[in-house]
Amino acid sequence: MPDDNVIRPAFGTPRRPEPAGPEAADQPSLRVLGTGAGHRVGLIRDPSAQEGEVFRIVVGLEDEPEVETVALLPATAGAEEEAERIGFAVLRALEVVEGAI
Repeated sequence: MPDDNVIRPAFGTPRRPEPAGPEAADQPSLRVLGTGAGHRVGLIRDPSAQEGEVFRIVVGLEDEPEVETVALLPATAGAEEEAERIGFAVLRALEVVEGAI
């Protein structure tokens, strides 16, 4: 999925191209944090990112396999907890939107 609108640790560096073919099977697994407003929010630890090992906070439609990165954190000490906090904030925002519909 495109991640052009993501704040990256290497701001201004072009993002890496999407994997194709058999490489796609080696994608890191998604840990779902929850769902709201028809979307799921998750966390991916990506050791092969162009920026180095990172945590990706991702959002995608609940019934679709694709997700899009909405935030990216370098995998430093404490980064996973921070990524979870961001993910839960995104999830809460979706729950608020869902309640307003």
